[in-house]
Amino acid sequence: MAGKFQTITDLYESTTKQVTDSPGAWTAFLRSACRNYKLRFDEQILVYAQRPDATAVLEIEKWNDSFGRWVNKGARGIAVFNDGHNGPCRLKHYFDIGDTHGSRYERPVPLWDMRPEYEAEVIESLENSFGELEDASNLAAAIFSAAVNAVEDNMDDYLRDLTYAKEDSFSEEHDTFDVRMEYQTALENSVAYMLLTRCGLDADEYFEAGDFQGITAFNTRSAVNALGLAASDISEMCLREIAATVLSLQRQELIQGGSRGNPSRGNLAHTRRR
Repeated sequence: MAGKFQTITDLYESTTKQVTDSPGAWTAFLRSACRNYKLRFDEQILVYAQRPDATAVLEIEKWNDSFGRWVNKGARGIAVFNDGHNGPCRLKHYFDIGDTHGSRYERPVPLWDMRPEYEAEVIESLENSFGELEDASNLAAAIFSAAVNAVEDNMDDYLRDLTYAKEDSFSEEHDTFDVRMEYQTALENSVAYMLLTRCGLDADEYFEAGDFQGITAFNTRSAVNALGLAASDISEMCLREIAATVLSLQRQELIQGGSRGNPSRGNLAHTRRR
């Protein structure tokens, strides 16, 4: 187990460095992370490194006990750090929903997909949760506005990490104001990118080539963590609101016998442990 733990630790270290090597590397990570947005940032890094196409992951016991689903024979787990375990460092393993199958005890998995007919309710939910939106004319505009509001409201919680991350990074030669603005821009763009992608929009159509150019300034482990942890947490806040709205609408459709809702795809309602 010690050898496997070191292998996963090395994978985490190398992937954490790799995701900010270029704008394309960072957005590739964001496309993976937004599908499992309730995982911790370190878990998102390891899922991306091992199974970037994973859409909904849980431990085998939770698949069995909570949803009556069994893991397919020969399926390979996704190793992540078991930070909830007291004692020596250990690993645990997630399995994607695609590596499972239903049993006779199968229960519905609370998954969601964004659909055009949900847009008005989702925009209203974002405004109720994150304040007046600068532009609520369509879903993409509302997402950008909500991302700006959410980052502005929560950024102070991460300033200590940002100050520490400045050491030994490309940002070290910049003054505090410049670093803050660079960080805020990267954070706003990252959150918006994750929300757009998870809501089924092509995020690359809404960003220009230079919008993520500053990502390479986050070139140390502490700097990547300062950005990644904040982007993960704030995106989760926003996506939880969207998910709650969409799942509620899907339940209403099922009750009314509608055919629009399809709760069999999307992102798992996975609980983050603090």
